[in-house]
Amino acid sequence: MTSKDRTSSGRTDRRGLLIDAAAQLFAERPYDEVTTTEIAKRAGVAYGLIAHHFANKRGLYLATIQAAAERLRAVHEAPLAGDTLVAQLRDALIRHIAHIEANTKGFLTLMHGAQGADAEVRAIIEDYRWKGALRLLAAAGVTEPVRPALRTTMRGWVGYLNEIIIDHLHHRELDRGELAELAIATLAAAVRAAHAVDPALAVDLHLVDQIDP
Repeated sequence: MTSKDRTSSGRTDRRGLLIDAAAQLFAERPYDEVTTTEIAKRAGVAYGLIAHHFANKRGLYLATIQAAAERLRAVHEAPLAGDTLVAQLRDALIRHIAHIEANTKGFLTLMHGAQGADAEVRAIIEDYRWKGALRLLAAAGVTEPVRPALRTTMRGWVGYLNEIIIDHLHHRELDRGELAELAIATLAAAVRAAHAVDPALAVDLHLVDQIDP
Protein backbone atom coordinates (compact mmCIF):
# COMPACT_ATOMS: atom_id res chain seq x y z
CA MET A 1 0.00 0.00 0.00
CA THR A 2 1.37 3.43 -0.94
CA SER A 3 1.04 6.51 1.19
CA LYS A 4 -1.72 7.72 -1.15
CA ASP A 5 -3.86 4.69 -0.33
CA ARG A 6 -6.24 4.54 2.58
CA THR A 7 -5.23 3.11 5.91
CA SER A 8 -6.96 0.04 7.26
CA SER A 9 -9.21 2.32 9.32
CA GLY A 10 -10.30 4.19 6.19
CA ARG A 11 -8.41 7.37 7.04
CA THR A 12 -5.92 8.97 4.68
CA ASP A 13 -2.27 8.55 5.72
CA ARG A 14 -1.53 12.26 5.92
CA ARG A 15 1.96 11.68 7.30
CA GLY A 16 2.75 9.57 4.25
CA LEU A 17 1.27 12.20 1.94
CA LEU A 18 3.59 14.80 3.46
CA ILE A 19 6.64 12.55 3.06
CA ASP A 20 5.77 11.88 -0.58
CA ALA A 21 5.20 15.56 -1.35
CA ALA A 22 8.38 16.63 0.46
CA ALA A 23 10.43 13.97 -1.33
CA GLN A 24 9.18 15.24 -4.69
CA LEU A 25 10.01 18.85 -3.87
CA PHE A 26 13.41 18.12 -2.33
CA ALA A 27 14.27 16.15 -5.47
CA GLU A 28 13.28 19.11 -7.64
CA ARG A 29 15.00 21.92 -5.72
CA PRO A 30 17.60 22.45 -2.97
CA TYR A 31 16.42 22.09 0.60
CA ASP A 32 16.63 25.81 1.38
CA GLU A 33 14.36 26.66 -1.58
CA VAL A 34 11.52 24.39 -0.48
CA THR A 35 8.95 25.81 1.95
CA THR A 36 6.72 23.94 4.34
CA THR A 37 3.75 25.84 2.92
CA GLU A 38 4.24 24.39 -0.55
CA ILE A 39 4.89 20.93 0.87
CA ALA A 40 1.54 21.01 2.65
CA LYS A 41 -0.14 22.39 -0.46
CA ARG A 42 1.25 19.66 -2.71
CA ALA A 43 0.29 17.01 -0.16
CA GLY A 44 -3.21 18.46 0.03
CA VAL A 45 -3.23 18.55 3.82
CA ALA A 46 -3.38 21.20 6.53
CA TYR A 47 -0.13 23.09 7.11
CA GLY A 48 -0.22 22.41 10.85
CA LEU A 49 0.19 18.67 10.27
CA ILE A 50 3.87 19.20 9.49
CA ALA A 51 4.52 20.42 13.03
CA HIS A 52 2.26 17.68 14.40
CA HIS A 53 4.09 14.82 12.67
CA PHE A 54 7.64 16.14 12.18
CA ALA A 55 8.12 19.23 14.39
CA ASN A 56 9.63 21.25 11.51
CA LYS A 57 10.96 21.13 7.94
CA ARG A 58 14.19 19.44 8.95
CA GLY A 59 12.26 16.70 10.72
CA LEU A 60 10.24 16.14 7.56
CA TYR A 61 13.41 16.12 5.46
CA LEU A 62 14.94 13.45 7.71
CA ALA A 63 11.74 11.42 7.35
CA THR A 64 11.99 11.56 3.55
CA ILE A 65 15.61 10.36 3.70
CA GLN A 66 14.66 7.55 6.07
CA ALA A 67 11.72 6.53 3.88
CA ALA A 68 13.92 6.40 0.76
CA ALA A 69 16.51 4.28 2.58
CA GLU A 70 13.82 1.91 3.87
CA ARG A 71 12.36 1.42 0.39
CA LEU A 72 15.79 0.52 -0.91
CA ARG A 73 16.39 -1.77 2.07
CA ALA A 74 13.12 -3.58 1.31
CA VAL A 75 14.39 -4.26 -2.22
CA HIS A 76 17.60 -5.72 -0.77
CA GLU A 77 15.81 -7.89 1.78
CA ALA A 78 13.45 -9.56 -0.69
CA PRO A 79 14.23 -13.24 -1.47
CA LEU A 80 16.88 -13.61 -4.18
CA ALA A 81 16.54 -15.62 -7.36
CA GLY A 82 19.24 -18.09 -8.37
CA ASP A 83 20.82 -21.31 -7.16
CA THR A 84 24.38 -20.00 -6.86
CA LEU A 85 26.00 -17.12 -5.02
CA VAL A 86 26.88 -15.32 -8.23
CA ALA A 87 23.34 -15.71 -9.60
CA GLN A 88 21.88 -14.33 -6.39
CA LEU A 89 24.36 -11.46 -6.35
CA ARG A 90 23.53 -10.63 -9.96
CA ASP A 91 19.80 -10.72 -9.16
CA ALA A 92 20.29 -8.43 -6.16
CA LEU A 93 22.30 -5.92 -8.19
CA ILE A 94 19.92 -5.88 -11.15
CA ARG A 95 16.97 -5.42 -8.79
CA HIS A 96 18.87 -2.63 -7.01
CA ILE A 97 19.62 -0.85 -10.29
CA ALA A 98 16.02 -1.24 -11.51
CA HIS A 99 14.68 0.30 -8.30
CA ILE A 100 17.01 3.27 -8.64
CA GLU A 101 16.09 3.76 -12.30
CA ALA A 102 12.45 3.96 -11.20
CA ASN A 103 13.32 6.43 -8.43
CA THR A 104 16.10 8.45 -10.02
CA LYS A 105 15.36 11.82 -8.43
CA GLY A 106 14.96 10.32 -4.99
CA PHE A 107 18.21 8.37 -5.26
CA LEU A 108 20.16 11.43 -6.41
CA THR A 109 18.67 13.39 -3.52
CA LEU A 110 19.76 10.60 -1.17
CA MET A 111 23.30 10.69 -2.56
CA HIS A 112 23.39 14.47 -2.29
CA GLY A 113 22.35 14.15 1.36
CA ALA A 114 25.24 11.75 1.94
CA GLN A 115 27.65 14.48 0.89
CA GLY A 116 26.03 17.27 2.90
CA ALA A 117 26.86 18.77 6.26
CA ASP A 118 23.93 17.27 8.17
CA ALA A 119 25.41 14.55 10.38
CA GLU A 120 22.01 12.95 11.05
CA VAL A 121 21.26 12.61 7.34
CA ARG A 122 24.69 11.08 6.74
CA ALA A 123 24.10 8.65 9.60
CA ILE A 124 20.84 7.39 8.04
CA ILE A 125 22.52 6.88 4.69
CA GLU A 126 25.62 5.28 6.15
CA ASP A 127 23.44 2.86 8.12
CA TYR A 128 21.63 1.59 5.02
CA ARG A 129 24.89 1.40 3.05
CA TRP A 130 26.68 -0.64 5.71
CA LYS A 131 23.75 -2.98 6.30
CA GLY A 132 23.71 -3.67 2.58
CA ALA A 133 27.43 -4.50 2.71
CA LEU A 134 26.83 -6.78 5.70
CA ARG A 135 24.20 -8.74 3.77
CA LEU A 136 26.76 -9.43 1.05
CA LEU A 137 29.37 -10.44 3.61
CA ALA A 138 26.90 -12.72 5.38
CA ALA A 139 26.32 -14.56 2.08
CA ALA A 140 30.07 -15.22 2.02
CA GLY A 141 30.06 -16.46 5.61
CA VAL A 142 31.48 -13.29 7.19
CA THR A 143 29.93 -11.97 10.39
CA GLU A 144 30.64 -8.99 12.61
CA PRO A 145 33.01 -7.75 13.82
CA VAL A 146 34.41 -7.19 10.34
CA ARG A 147 38.17 -6.80 10.22
CA PRO A 148 39.48 -3.34 9.18
CA ALA A 149 40.80 -4.27 5.73
CA LEU A 150 37.49 -5.86 4.74
CA ARG A 151 35.39 -3.09 6.30
CA THR A 152 37.35 -0.47 4.37
CA THR A 153 37.10 -2.50 1.18
CA MET A 154 33.34 -2.96 1.43
CA ARG A 155 32.72 0.71 2.15
CA GLY A 156 34.83 1.59 -0.87
CA TRP A 157 32.96 -0.88 -3.06
CA VAL A 158 29.56 0.49 -2.00
CA GLY A 159 30.81 3.96 -2.98
CA TYR A 160 31.95 2.56 -6.33
CA LEU A 161 28.56 0.95 -6.90
CA ASN A 162 26.77 4.22 -6.20
CA GLU A 163 29.04 6.12 -8.58
CA ILE A 164 28.64 3.72 -11.52
CA ILE A 165 24.87 3.86 -11.05
CA ILE A 166 24.95 7.67 -11.00
CA ASP A 167 26.97 7.60 -14.23
CA HIS A 168 24.39 5.18 -15.66
CA LEU A 169 21.51 7.49 -14.73
CA HIS A 170 23.18 10.33 -16.62
CA HIS A 171 24.28 8.40 -19.72
CA ARG A 172 22.24 5.15 -20.05
CA GLU A 173 24.94 3.56 -22.21
CA LEU A 174 25.17 0.22 -20.40
CA ASP A 175 22.29 -2.06 -19.52
CA ARG A 176 21.56 -3.37 -16.03
CA GLY A 177 23.27 -6.69 -16.67
CA GLU A 178 26.47 -5.01 -17.81
CA LEU A 179 26.48 -2.75 -14.75
CA ALA A 180 25.94 -5.78 -12.52
CA GLU A 181 28.88 -7.58 -14.13
CA LEU A 182 31.11 -4.56 -13.57
CA ALA A 183 30.09 -4.41 -9.93
CA ILE A 184 30.59 -8.16 -9.40
CA ALA A 185 34.04 -8.22 -10.99
CA THR A 186 35.11 -5.19 -8.98
CA LEU A 187 33.80 -6.70 -5.75
CA ALA A 188 35.75 -9.91 -6.31
CA ALA A 189 38.96 -8.00 -7.07
CA ALA A 190 38.49 -5.78 -4.03
CA VAL A 191 37.93 -8.71 -1.67
CA ARG A 192 41.02 -10.47 -3.05
CA ALA A 193 43.03 -7.29 -2.43
CA ALA A 194 41.72 -7.06 1.14
CA HIS A 195 42.70 -10.69 1.72
CA ALA A 196 46.21 -9.98 0.42
CA VAL A 197 46.54 -7.16 2.96
CA ASP A 198 45.09 -9.26 5.78
CA PRO A 199 45.22 -13.05 5.17
CA ALA A 200 43.40 -13.59 8.45
CA LEU A 201 40.15 -12.33 6.94
CA ALA A 202 37.31 -14.81 7.40
CA VAL A 203 36.59 -14.87 3.66
CA ASP A 204 36.19 -18.07 1.66
CA LEU A 205 38.24 -17.35 -1.46
CA HIS A 206 36.56 -20.30 -3.18
CA LEU A 207 33.32 -18.31 -3.00
CA VAL A 208 35.13 -15.28 -4.40
CA ASP A 209 36.39 -17.46 -7.26
CA GLN A 210 32.80 -18.43 -8.00
CA ILE A 211 31.89 -14.76 -8.26
CA ASP A 212 34.72 -13.91 -10.63
CA PRO A 213 36.63 -17.05 -11.73
